[in-house]
Amino acid sequence: MSAEATAISGRVLLVSAPWPLFNRPSLPLGALKAYLSQTLPQIQTDACHLFLQVAHALGYDRYQGVSRRVWRAESVFSALLYPEHALRAESLYTRTLKRKDQETDDFQQLVHQVKTVTDDWLQRIDWPALAAVGFTISFCQVTASLYLISRIKAICPSLPVVVGGSSFSGERSADLLKVFPYVDYLVVGEGERPLTGLLRHLTTPRSRSASTLPDGVLSSDSRPGEIDRFRQLSRLDRLPVPDYDDYFNMLAGFSPDHRFFPVLPVEGSRGCWWHRQDAAGRFRGCAFCNLNLQWQGYRAKLPEQVVREVAYLVRRHQVLSLTFADNAFSMKQASSIFDGIRRLGLDLSIFTELRATTSPTLLRKMKQAGVDTVQVGIEALSSQLLTRMNKGVRAIDNLNLMKHCEALGIVNASNLMLHFPGSDSNDINETLRTLAFARWYRPLKTVSFWLGLDSPVYRFARRFHIRSVFNHPNLKKLFPEPVAAGIRFMIQSYRGDRTHQLKLWRPVELQTRQWQKEYDALQRQTGGRPALSFRDGGRFIVIDQYLPMQAAARHRLTGASAEIYRYCHIPRTLKEVIKAFAAQRPEQIRTFLQSLVTKRLVFEERECYLSLAVPASWL
Repeated sequence: MSAEATAISGRVLLVSAPWPLFNRPSLPLGALKAYLSQTLPQIQTDACHLFLQVAHALGYDRYQGVSRRVWRAESVFSALLYPEHALRAESLYTRTLKRKDQETDDFQQLVHQVKTVTDDWLQRIDWPALAAVGFTISFCQVTASLYLISRIKAICPSLPVVVGGSSFSGERSADLLKVFPYVDYLVVGEGERPLTGLLRHLTTPRSRSASTLPDGVLSSDSRPGEIDRFRQLSRLDRLPVPDYDDYFNMLAGFSPDHRFFPVLPVEGSRGCWWHRQDAAGRFRGCAFCNLNLQWQGYRAKLPEQVVREVAYLVRRHQVLSLTFADNAFSMKQASSIFDGIRRLGLDLSIFTELRATTSPTLLRKMKQAGVDTVQVGIEALSSQLLTRMNKGVRAIDNLNLMKHCEALGIVNASNLMLHFPGSDSNDINETLRTLAFARWYRPLKTVSFWLGLDSPVYRFARRFHIRSVFNHPNLKKLFPEPVAAGIRFMIQSYRGDRTHQLKLWRPVELQTRQWQKEYDALQRQTGGRPALSFRDGGRFIVIDQYLPMQAAARHRLTGASAEIYRYCHIPRTLKEVIKAFAAQRPEQIRTFLQSLVTKRLVFEERECYLSLAVPASWL
């Protein structure tokens, strides 16, 4: 062992503040602790999932009610961070409440409860004994983390404080160190290698005297341009399994009536293969997305590594619910991953995000492995709008995946984005037409477009009818004016065609509400089965079509008609259909398919056809 290695010693505390989902450990903390324990074993690394402690004190329902809305969550600790402006924070909190919300409790009482919990935590930590404290900061954690850091610095001014995470990964993120001088270091991008280098710098006497920080770490003395010095892992195959022991130890310390079965986060990749660097004034990736600012490029773990991690985590923590944290699954490796998970023979409940290009074959493998809930990157049901968003799919592709989720009994918890800047009446009309054919499937949740820092829409604003961009006005409720203006936060706002978009999208909002009502009614009629399905009789098929407030319709297709319907179980162009059924006259095929479109048994888009009924044999 080298002299330098023996000099590295001490204790580090990693913290995840409120308000992440309470029922799962923090993946960033788990990954960082495991990596530091492996690379710097002389340093004791502890991970504090403080959000779980706060959730336990408030009650899980109450915590969840606060955490599900970003402005509501951020306002609570804003009142503690800036008590002189607490009334502004309270007004923002109150504005987020709706009649149906359960969170009608007194704001000041909530703030007092949170302060009591955090005061107790602050008093129990031996801060001078630490070599450093680190905070991972994502959505809903900004004011909480900054408040806790300010309190820690008041207790122990010399303790080095380092922050990282997605909330400070974009343009001008280094300004955080100027606006909040009690933050000593900012990790830019992925945390493992920069944090390891920083801890070596802090805990090795001769290193600490040096002025040069490792790549990926900024301080208030850093020069312009150093933010680009990412220092991430070139490969993920040597990463250790995330260490969630601290979370489960905290949970085990609660009384039996406050314990629950958590969800285990699993990571198969980092970044997004669809998102790439801009080139020649063109962007690559979804136009609205800024989820990959902390990574450069796309990297995936080996399938066998992912399967081993799943097996280890399930065995160690005796929990069967998993959530994949990947922004984009590797399509090349997904089949091997889920085949491997299926072979573990575990009754898992798995959530993952998907692209709409996922094949029905892969989707079925995922179902067999335990995937029961997905979020598909649908966002729009207009091909013109999907092109503007640079999604790389068509409306018919989105409808296809919605159908196969319905067929396999997979809950499709996906979104339909409203008010996208630059949308026009053609986008709305296409969306309304597609909605009429999507009525058989689980409704999408409507969400309003919001502008993310450094997203393509932000960087190429003029292309999307945006005249100017700036920090979201709600930030002035959370921070004093100099702070709110001194740094670019992840949630931005803009001047453009916002009022026009609100009016334009109103018919879609109304139609999606009706969709939800009709779907609920159809589910009652069918006893939870799909409202549009077919049974296969070999030479013929029988299609059962349930309609809201009407008697069910039944259709029989025989011979070539049945074969064509089966053939179009995925999108097929008219040319493909004509070629596959050369014995039939082309005009006869076209007329037949159009008759099924009229009955809403088939969806057609630019002479591409998709059968909408799901096979009963899959149910």
